[in-house]
Amino acid sequence: MSVKEIATKINRLLEPRGFFRRGKAWNRKTQPLVDVIDLQKSKAGDMVTINAGVLDRDVSTMLEDRAPSDFVQQPMCTVGVRIGELVDGRDKWWQIDNAGVADEIADDIATRVLPFLEKMHAREAMRQWLISTNVIRRRYPPPIINLAILECFLGDAAKGCTVLTELQKTTLGAWRVRIAEVAARLRCTQGI
Repeated sequence: MSVKEIATKINRLLEPRGFFRRGKAWNRKTQPLVDVIDLQKSKAGDMVTINAGVLDRDVSTMLEDRAPSDFVQQPMCTVGVRIGELVDGRDKWWQIDNAGVADEIADDIATRVLPFLEKMHAREAMRQWLISTNVIRRRYPPPIINLAILECFLGDAAKGCTVLTELQKTTLGAWRVRIAEVAARLRCTQGI
């Protein structure tokens, strides 16, 4: 089995469902959302995993201060997941040379990833996912900023602005500047 053969099998599953492919990544646009699935090869080149996510164009525009590109890569998503989180909560990689690996991956995409993407088609669900996956504790700014933006979009501007204020206290460099810019676009007035 090769990565190309695995990608072909995944494409046969996703194309009829409205996804289009670039290399080892797929996008499905449902305004204002973009569903994203990508096939990631290990550094050693002998294993693969699946990453997925949903990008909310309005959230992305607020974060980046520009519209997202025509084809979205998974790290840019508002919410993202690696397939293992949906299967058993642990990282999951497949050996490329195992017989039947393409069928197993396609089955996991159909039974785990596609339902996850559908569930994330509501901002409240995205907000809940970010909270339940403890993005604030992980301290990586983009998902925390996305959570703050979603809080504001869902009507709790005070909570969203508080999230940004707290994040800025513990962040340095370019992300600190970005947090202030997002806070200004959201019209946060507290301590940023």
